[in-house]
Amino acid sequence: MILSALKDWSMRISLVASFLILLGLIACKPKGKSEIAEILGIEEPKDWILVIHPEGCKTCLESLYNDLASLTPDTDAAIVILAKNSKNLRMIPLIENSPIPLYLDENKILIEKGILELQDQILLFKDGGMKKFDILNYESALVEII
Repeated sequence: MILSALKDWSMRISLVASFLILLGLIACKPKGKSEIAEILGIEEPKDWILVIHPEGCKTCLESLYNDLASLTPDTDAAIVILAKNSKNLRMIPLIENSPIPLYLDENKILIEKGILELQDQILLFKDGGMKKFDILNYESALVEII
């Protein structure tokens, strides 16, 4: 009798544990392009979305912006910059003449919604996944999109 009750409890615990693990896996699904597009109210591009939080090495950021400005206009992608539309930002050639759609997240909604963290600098949303890059290693992000 006691042995039977222990087996029942063991079975219930196993089922509950399995359910919680499954629930955790579903909840931890990485955010993708569609979530970014939906949150910012933009049309989802087919290729990728590059999110830039312009913090850190200013020289690296300028180089990144210059390299992005050389993309071909037929690239079905988008760039999102988390920054206010300030005078300094408007002086960057990429902002005025981006070859692909560029969006500003002036209110840092992506941070507020938990898509990225305050310390994140470059995020690439591509093929249903996300990769994070440090601004000092921005070339790695470019390799992924070019």
